[in-house]
Amino acid sequence: MLATVKQIYLYPVKSMRGVSVSEAHLGLNGFIGDRRYAFVRGEHAGRDGFPWMTGREKPRMILYAPSFDEMPTPHNDPRVVVRTPEGEEFEVHDPRLCERISHEYGHPVFLFKSKRGNFDSQHVSIFSHASLRDLEIESGSAIDYRQFRANLYIEPNDGNPFDEEEWVGRILQIGEFATIGVTKKDSRCMMINLNPETAKQDPAVLRTVTRLHNEEAGIYGNVVAPGLVRVGDEIRLV
Repeated sequence: MLATVKQIYLYPVKSMRGVSVSEAHLGLNGFIGDRRYAFVRGEHAGRDGFPWMTGREKPRMILYAPSFDEMPTPHNDPRVVVRTPEGEEFEVHDPRLCERISHEYGHPVFLFKSKRGNFDSQHVSIFSHASLRDLEIESGSAIDYRQFRANLYIEPNDGNPFDEEEWVGRILQIGEFATIGVTKKDSRCMMINLNPETAKQDPAVLRTVTRLHNEEAGIYGNVVAPGLVRVGDEIRLV
């Protein structure tokens, strides 16, 4: 056994706050319900390879908190409701929410939905608590693990930081059936500086990852075989 799944997060709307779940269905296009919605900067649509409205443009974006009416499954696409930083709630496709996001950005945005997900890179992101503890020491900062916006937060069996980087190119089985191929290390941006509760930045986080870890922390994978993933599941090499 390599590690144990400690937390699972889905991000119903790209760059908004994650939803902690005890189990999630891994489909062939990533976790069902993960990053299926995204807001697109209108002036970048059709012209830019990264047209999304994210916390990079406006950090307050991460303070918007989506939630599911029910858990997403292969046969259920539940309603998504978003709570604004001011406490108002709107269905994700409510035009008033789009108006709020447009106001945050200062330019028009529109909502986009994809059954395949709106990912920066690969289907699944994984981050180790052992690596987090090491980064806290290296940076001299208290870091909320959620700053790394992973799907799976894991505790490695041997407790060594950054051991997960050795899994690149390998196949992992998570739980009984779910299987992913680890494709690459996760290249990081200023999003990892943002406190998920306040959206305030701590530049020491990205500065440390850049200086000591070649701007990489965590790993990415693509789905080989679908399956249900639960908190507490063991992760093994295939």
